[in-house]
Parts: sequence; C-alpha cells; structure tokens
Amino acid sequence: MLTIASQRNRILLTSSEIQLRYLCSKPSFVNNEPILKGQCSCGKVGFVCKGLSTSNFITHSSAPRHASNKPWMAASGFKKSQVNWVNGSRILNSLENPSLQPPNSTNPHYFCPCDKKEYLGVDATRLLGVVAVNLDRVKEVPDYYKPNHHLFYADRVEDVNDNLPKWETVVQGKLIQSKETKVNTNGSQKPSKGAKTLPVAGKFSSTATSTWSDVTGQIKKDLYPISPIRAPESTLYHFTESDPGVNHVTKISPEKIQERVQNKYYASPGTYVAPKKQSFDAIIIGGGHNGLVSAAYLAKHGVSVCVLERRHVVGGAAVTEELYPGFKFSRASYLAGLLRPQIIEDLKLAKHGFKYLPRNPTSFTPASPFENSDKYLILGDDEKENWKSIAQFSEKDADAFPHYESFLDKVRELVDPILDGAPPQLFNPSDNWRSKRNLYTQLEKLVKVGWKNKEVLIPFYELFTAPATHILNRWFDSEILKTTLATDAVIGAMCSPTQAGSAYVLLHHVMGEAAGKKGVWAYVEGGMGMISQSIAESAKSFGAEIVTNATVKRILHENKEVVGVEMSDGTYLNSKIILSNATPYHTFLELLPGLSRLTGNTQEESPLPLSYQHCVRFADYSCGAFKINLAVDKLPNFKCFPSPADGSPGPMHRGTVHFETRMEEIETAYREASMGIPATRPVIEMTIPSSIDKTISPNGKHVVQLFVQYAPYSVDPKIGNWADESFKNQFADRICKIVDEYAPGFSKSILYRDVLSPLDLEKIFGLHKGNIFHGSLSLHQLGYARPVLGHSDYRTPLKGLYLCGSGAHPGGGVMGAAGKNAAFTVLGDLN
Repeated sequence: MLTIASQRNRILLTSSEIQLRYLCSKPSFVNNEPILKGQCSCGKVGFVCKGLSTSNFITHSSAPRHASNKPWMAASGFKKSQVNWVNGSRILNSLENPSLQPPNSTNPHYFCPCDKKEYLGVDATRLLGVVAVNLDRVKEVPDYYKPNHHLFYADRVEDVNDNLPKWETVVQGKLIQSKETKVNTNGSQKPSKGAKTLPVAGKFSSTATSTWSDVTGQIKKDLYPISPIRAPESTLYHFTESDPGVNHVTKISPEKIQERVQNKYYASPGTYVAPKKQSFDAIIIGGGHNGLVSAAYLAKHGVSVCVLERRHVVGGAAVTEELYPGFKFSRASYLAGLLRPQIIEDLKLAKHGFKYLPRNPTSFTPASPFENSDKYLILGDDEKENWKSIAQFSEKDADAFPHYESFLDKVRELVDPILDGAPPQLFNPSDNWRSKRNLYTQLEKLVKVGWKNKEVLIPFYELFTAPATHILNRWFDSEILKTTLATDAVIGAMCSPTQAGSAYVLLHHVMGEAAGKKGVWAYVEGGMGMISQSIAESAKSFGAEIVTNATVKRILHENKEVVGVEMSDGTYLNSKIILSNATPYHTFLELLPGLSRLTGNTQEESPLPLSYQHCVRFADYSCGAFKINLAVDKLPNFKCFPSPADGSPGPMHRGTVHFETRMEEIETAYREASMGIPATRPVIEMTIPSSIDKTISPNGKHVVQLFVQYAPYSVDPKIGNWADESFKNQFADRICKIVDEYAPGFSKSILYRDVLSPLDLEKIFGLHKGNIFHGSLSLHQLGYARPVLGHSDYRTPLKGLYLCGSGAHPGGGVMGAAGKNAAFTVLGDLN
C-alpha cells in the first residue's frame, strides 16, 4: 500500500511536463526503492530508511531541540516498518537511560553510545505517526528527503524556557536574508560577552543545490509558509504571507493582520488622489461590476456616492487590459450572458458603449487525438445541425437533446424571479415599504411561474441537489456529449460531476441570456471591460464619483454603526452607508477586526457578532481556477476540423472549445486537485473572441483565452508553489501542449502570454484564495446561507454596512444582480 505522499509522487511521475523538483540530487535506490542512510560520527550505529518518507520537516518542538542541543532539528519521518536501526542493540534508548530523556517528553529518543551521545532520532508515532530521523546524521541529504515545512504543536503557545532564538515567517516565494542571532546563556535576548552564535536556519550548506536553500532549510521552489513560526512574544505568531488556519488558537495582533493584507494583495499601482469632498451619502468599496451597478442605481435615485477601487482600472474581474501592443485581453472574466436584462435597460448601457456579440456555433469539442478520429461535436442555434452533429455519436441522444434544452428553459424560468431580489424574507421581513412591496411582487412571480411549470417542480428540486452525472446519465448515452455539458458543472468549482449539488452549478452556467436569446453566452465588443466601463459611465452620468488607485485600509465604526473608511494613506472618508463589493472574507475579517478578534486578541473590539465572523471564516473558498491569456499570430488549426485555407476564422473558432471527451477525465483531474496536485490533464476551455470581435487584436492575429479548472490554490508543498514563476509556467506549458495534441503547432503561434494562477487571481483581483465567485457555489452557501445563514438580504449586523458583491445572493458571474438588489435594499432603508 502506497503512502499518500508516494501516491502523489507516482501520479506526478506519469507527467513528463512537471518533474519532481526534489529529485535533482539523484538519491540512492535499491531495487528501484529510495533509501536514506545515516550514522553517528564514530560509525558505531546508524539507520537505514527504505522508501518514500511520509514527511520532511524542521521541528521546533522542545524535545528534539533539547536532545540535539540545537535550536531546531531537520528530520525525515518514516513509518516504523521503513526504519532499520544499524547495530540497534547498542543504541541508547532514553526511556532506559533517564539522563538522556528530554523534559516534558514520553517518547523514546535514540542516541549513539559513544561519549558524544549524538542524537539519532525519536519514535513519534504516538503523536505524529512517524519515526523522525535526525538529518544531521546523514552525510549528504538527497533533495528527496530535505525538509519543506516547519513543524510546531498548534496548541503550545508557550514553549519551554530556554535560551534559543525565536523565528520569523519565511515570505512566500522569496528567500530570507542570511542572519545570525546572539543568544545568552542566561536566556535573555541581549548580546553579552561570550554569547554563542546560532544560525537562523540551515545546516546543509555543504550539500546545497540549485533548488535547495541552506538559509531557509527548504526547497527553494517549495517555500510553503502555512505553519506559524515562533515570534518574539510567546503568545503571538506571525502570519505575514498566509492566512491563519481556521482552528488556530493563538493570538494575532491587528498589526499582523494588516501586514498580511499588504502582502496578500498587490498595492495600488498609481497615486491615490482623494475625491473632491470628504463626506458622501454612500461609499462603495471595490469598483467591480456589482459595485458599479450599485453606484449607478443609488446615484440615479439622488444618493451622493463614491466608488473606491484599489486598481488603476474599474471592473474587478470584468476588465479589458492591453498587456501586449495591439492585443486587448478580457483578463479574468471572459464570456457574457448573465448580466440582468433589466440592468442593461435601466442604466442605458447600449448608449454608453455596451454591445453583445452573439456566438454561433456556441461550442466545439474535437474527438480525442488518441482515437484517430476526424469526428467532432459542434453545437449552436440550429436544431437540425445539432441533431446531425450529436447523431454521429448517438441518434438517441440527438433526439433527446431538444427535450433537455426545453427542460432547462423551464427551470430557468423558475429560477428567474429568485435572482431579482433577496431570497424571500418570510420569517424576518423588513419594516420598510419598499422591501415589503418587493417581497409581495417576488412571491407573486414565483407562484405564477411555479404553476405554469408545475410539471418540472420535482425535477427542479432534483437538479438542485443531485450530481451532474446523475442528471446527464439519465438523459444521454454518448460520452462526448455528456462531458461537453458536464464542464459547465465544474467551472470555478472544486467539485466533480459525481458530487451532490454539482448539477446546480451546471444550471448556473446555462442561465445565460444575450441579445434576447436565452441560455446562450456571447462576447462583448471591446472585451469584458466594456461591461464595466459602460456601467461606470452610466453611474457618472447620474453624478457618482469613481476613484481608482484607492485602497481602503479599514472600515470605521462607532456604537455599532459605520461612520466611514480609512484609506491606506491614513486619510478618512465619511459616510453612514458602506457597500462592500469585496469578498466577505476581506470585508468582515480584514477590513474589520475579524481575524484578530477570532483568535482571542482583545486589543480591538469587533462590531460584528463572533458567530457571524466565525461563519465567514469557515466558508468554502475552494475554486481551482487558472487563466491564460494569449496573443497568437494565427488561429489554432484542429486536426479533425482544419481551418479555412485563407486562415480566416471558421465555425470551430467562434464558440467555446472543449478538450475533454470522457467523464473520467474530469473525475481524475478533480481527484488530483483535491490532493493538492495541479491536474495532469485539467479541464480546459478555449475561447477566441477575436474570431468575432475585430476591435481587440491586429488584423490577422488573435486573442486566445484558456480557462483552466483544477489548479488548487493550496498546492502540496512537495510538488511546488504558485509563487514560483517557473512552477507556474511549467503548468501553463503543459496546458498548451495538451492543446497542441488537438491543434499541432499551437504553442509555436504564441507571441505573448499572461498566466494567472489562483495566487495571481487573489493578489491582482482581490479574490480570496482565487475563488472567482467570492465563495463557492455549493448548496450550503446559496440562497438563505449566502453569505451567512440568516443574513441573505444584503444587510449585515453592523448598521449601515451592506454586501453588494458576488459573495451575496445570488452568487458569482458577471450578473449585476447582487449590486442592483443591494442598492434597492439601501434605498428602502433610507426611505
């Protein structure tokens, strides 16, 4: 039976694109099995460990530090059955030699019998499940066994009183500078005559390799600072680069939270120019499309409003950026269709430059290149053409497909009234007349559409709760059709089509409506940023003020009411109404003293109930999204459906191109990602907006967008780290090579690429853990539970603070519904 670590390694070894970074020093193998050998300096005793280690770490716990007489111990952990002690009968066991037993430890520790009593290791199976061998006893430590994380006891906030140096967090993706700490024999931190000099980390300078740091004691490409590192105060841990674990029990100061936020998100690239006045009726944090929608509706109703956007451009994830001369990229969001028609009409977005560009065909799935087939599945507006395409694989499926589409149309009609308002607040209705009127209107619509489509009410419930495979298997037989449709169930979701609730995500992604056509997606002329720009222009036409390069440091409050915001430069803006378009995590735990308060720090009182912040902290933000924007000198030429001879776009280029033909491929990719492994063959969606939009690329050249699913935010540290550019780019190379299998020569056509890992999505766009929906669209985080149970009406427990982004009902996507609904909630409260 393989260990988890060895299973991960085995999976990676099947991929030639990503190699195990810790194999570069070629460890010894016996019968194809790696081994680790160590012995004391006298050569009398030692150990031989066979196979892959369970973990490699630097431990800071008191017992190994006492036994080794060092401030830390580098160790590899193995199962008992993997460790063979050389001349074991001569090795001293601390349980049989009390003078060698470290204080506060009941584990057996092993020592050399010579005068030096050199430390060999400890049997820590009771606590950690491993025997930890001391890497000081290994002459040359292969990279395979070198530590890649620090180990602490999470609940030990006060270590034993000793004179050893304290520790700082390693900054993610960077190396700390080499330094030394003077330590006194009396335990104080002040230098004194005769003080010993101890290195901060790293013993392996003699065995350092190009991928190994003798300063941090870690693989350079695997820096993974999820563990708290000992700080100058025994009750305080540093978290400068990773969020504290959800069950962390020690105190974290407000200052450290702010330090973490500064490192977590990129700073504003330009100079902040304060708005013309200091006080507003309403302030909106974040200039994403939802925040702009809120601003436009509020300003339209006479509310003075100011939008504060951290980046140099408004739009949040719905932006267009010219990153390479002549090429305009929809850098994050890439397809339109969810934007509510009422918003387009109310805000007169067409007047301000918004224009849909419908796609037909809408999707293209080439057969697997390994099947030597020239077949492909292509779907669009024409029912007859759809039938012909599907019938290549199954005439039964071709007959069933129109009925499936009709079923989804009816389900869409059932869902529609739920989008244009908070979930009906039946048991906690608002006192204001506007909210009451909206509730009655919403209930009336629900009753009408429910009666009209009563035959699908029970299937509607099933669609909300069932796995996507359960629904698709009942409708269809052919793998290629089911797989093409199933990709909608996993985009932006760290789940598989076999999991309960994945069918709803499928519905969420087919809710599109563009240019009057329901269930379809479209491009936007000029890129997705034109949606945001048109909303911004509409808002400004009503008097809204929009400020870019404006980073909000914290939300100000007095007596359980908001009073304004503090900017990063220390200045203040005043308002008794704040709408946050940021993620719930950033709003409630970083702009308010949530994280600090939840970890027991009492320096700053939180205005929100601890139970509310607790729910936000434990929300699911898993996603797995990865985006690549490409400038190419020619269109991809698919083997099964060659491009037109003149190089112009064909039907295979206009819609979404899928590179998966079997459901098993999606399931396998999910399983790898769930173990912290970027999928060997991830789900890939290609779109080529320049095939229709002639305004975003030079003539004859094109913009290609690759949206990739199953790239986990938290990568197994033995495998890599998104902060490592080479690791990120190797994953991107692998994706392009998969496209090459279907369209030979594609990689050679690339002129420029913009690669966005989950970490980049967080740093650039403020998406916590790279989640494109501000929180997963799982059943327990929808409707009445979004963002927190009992608070689905855009209001928060802090008076005057509202949530208007995708973290509120009805969820993510460039829909604008949350922004519009929040604005009308505010207007109702004002009246």
